Amino acid sequence: MTTINERVSALISAFGDSESAFAKRIQVSSSVMFNIVNKKGRLSYPSGPVLEKILSLEKDGKQVSAEWLMRGNGEMLVSGDGLQITSPEAALSYLEKTIIDLKAKTK
Repeated sequence: MTTINERVSALISAFGDSESAFAKRIQVSSSVMFNIVNKKGRLSYPSGPVLEKILSLEKDGKQVSAEWLMRGNGEMLVSGDGLQITSPEAALSYLEKTIIDLKAKTK
């Protein structure tokens, strides 16, 4: 099981950033990021505002998964609505369920 600090570090790598570049990307100070991910720092937990900024990031049309960031479950990046659609079959299944739900609501 990874820590939230390790997952933030993994995000930094996924975006191809250094600690300071990632800090700029989410508009926090370099020292804040240093203290979250660097073993020479305090390894403090990210604050609520920092988490919000991280969760607002997108890469290749996908968003950072809150479930992954907070608990380490699932994939790092998910489609914009939080779904993890990994195949055409999964997309079709999701669309079929959505259509059924919409039809039920209109009755």
